[in-house]
Amino acid sequence: MIEGKPAGKGATRAGNRKAEALINIAECREHADHYKRLSGASGISKDRAAVLKNIARTYVGLAGQLDRLASLARNEQR
Repeated sequence: MIEGKPAGKGATRAGNRKAEALINIAECREHADHYKRLSGASGISKDRAAVLKNIARTYVGLAGQLDRLASLARNEQR
């Protein structure tokens, strides 16, 4: 099983509010779920499981930050 997944499609310039993000909230959550499942696989070391769990938590955190950024952008447009 391949652990890595593509980070997303396209690119954006920093500060360009109209452009899509490199990775969106849903993709972050998908990646988080993917790495969390991998961390629970049988036959892997505790160290490997810990790293996979950390990656999953990182994606959850990124999803939260992207959600917050989108909220700020919406509020700035008012």
